[in-house]
Amino acid sequence: MKVRGFLVFGLLVLSGSVFSQARRDSSFSLLVNPSISFTHANDVHINHWLAKYGYPTVPSVPSSYNFEIAAIPASSSLLYCIRLSSINSVNNLSSFNIMAGLYTAVVKKHSFLLFLGGATGFHGDIITLNGKLPAEYQELASRIHGPLALRRTGLCLEPGARLFWYPIQLGIVQIGAQASLAYDWDVNSHWRLGYYSNNHGKYSHFKGIARPSDQQKVSEHGLSYGAGLSFRVNLH
Repeated sequence: MKVRGFLVFGLLVLSGSVFSQARRDSSFSLLVNPSISFTHANDVHINHWLAKYGYPTVPSVPSSYNFEIAAIPASSSLLYCIRLSSINSVNNLSSFNIMAGLYTAVVKKHSFLLFLGGATGFHGDIITLNGKLPAEYQELASRIHGPLALRRTGLCLEPGARLFWYPIQLGIVQIGAQASLAYDWDVNSHWRLGYYSNNHGKYSHFKGIARPSDQQKVSEHGLSYGAGLSFRVNLH
């Protein structure tokens, strides 16, 4: 199954689970969770390649901005979430994760919650090659008369723990903090060399033209931790 198909299937299963819980008990909490996180997962090979050709290298511990929407049915110990992450790196590299998660409560109090579980989804990296190029790449660049890019996608897995603390309550709204500790695993595809076509001044889909021999298929994994705010709305 393709990664995108797997992600869609996962989101459908997650939505179905939330709907099933809502049918049994219409009371639930809706959470909006902005956060920043740091991960020790990185690709040593691509960093060596970037340094060799004069491009900025990826930080050893890159940070990510995360935006998450989650739901906790009142009669359940489960937390369902969908999260979008933009990974902060160097100017010519764009990375992102789209993930769906399922966690179960170890502690579930009114103002303190601790969950164990995990998330899975889609990971993507894009490197814009606007500087020095290997001879193999230069030949291809001359054909398209524009900048090349390296792109890879893959499955991301993130087992871990989530903690929420809500010291402030305003009516049905609770405001507090969240923290996470997880292990990230990105199962990446092989890098594809290609370009983004330009349609009337607007970039469209990536068009792959080669699988370069100087690139490798590398899976990234490492510890991840983060913290942020959490806004909880208790709906009845």
